[in-house]
Amino acid sequence: MEARTESRAGAVIAMIVGLVVLATVTAGAVVAFGRSSSSSAALPAAAAPSSRGPGTADPRPSSKTASPSPAATAAPSPTHTLKGTVDGGRHSGDLRYFLLTPPAGAEVYGDEEGSELSRSEAADSAEMERALADHGFKAAAQRTYLTADGDYEVSVQLVRFADAGSATAYYSAFYYQEPRITLPASSSPAKAYRLSSSSAESTGSVIVLSHQGDVHITLSVTGAKTPGKDLLARLLDQQYRRLKTGR
Repeated sequence: MEARTESRAGAVIAMIVGLVVLATVTAGAVVAFGRSSSSSAALPAAAAPSSRGPGTADPRPSSKTASPSPAATAAPSPTHTLKGTVDGGRHSGDLRYFLLTPPAGAEVYGDEEGSELSRSEAADSAEMERALADHGFKAAAQRTYLTADGDYEVSVQLVRFADAGSATAYYSAFYYQEPRITLPASSSPAKAYRLSSSSAESTGSVIVLSHQGDVHITLSVTGAKTPGKDLLARLLDQQYRRLKTGR
């Protein structure tokens, strides 16, 4: 229980959060956007795409110091206070409306409806903020929760861009220099990476990237045991479907 409480306290709310989230310069003096593979049990923050062009070596992701999180609260029944609509991949209204719904019994960190992020809050560095601006950043939102069984902390960050083409370009430029894992085939595009951890309370984190319409998705799952590929694919499919249909 103490290890789990520490894991909850380590969940990153803003980035990528404040995620949810500071970039460091690698030994090669290349700024890496994202999360360090040697981070603790705290949830990984979202990363921005690399500014490196095709054919260049992948930089190491930078690390972010975790900040204390508010106490987790039981996930409420779905509310309808937020409004959002989707039409042909273009999302409008409150981006938090489209965040993955926590499962029954989950404990949500911070605001139960999720957190709105400004461009600077969604960025780890000045370079990352410029990348967001260059791709037409419009809005960002995030929610983090602990599953009812306490096995996993799940964090979802959505970033809305000017149009679908910009979201696709952002997704295409995004990478980690970490082991890639292949998820079961689904209708959604996906890139997944396994991040190692130096914490005794966590085997590490898995980052799954995707996009739907004008929104980029960063899904992270951290736990005492490595999440299965089926779980990752199911969470991604649920988030992708909510963005695509509004349900």
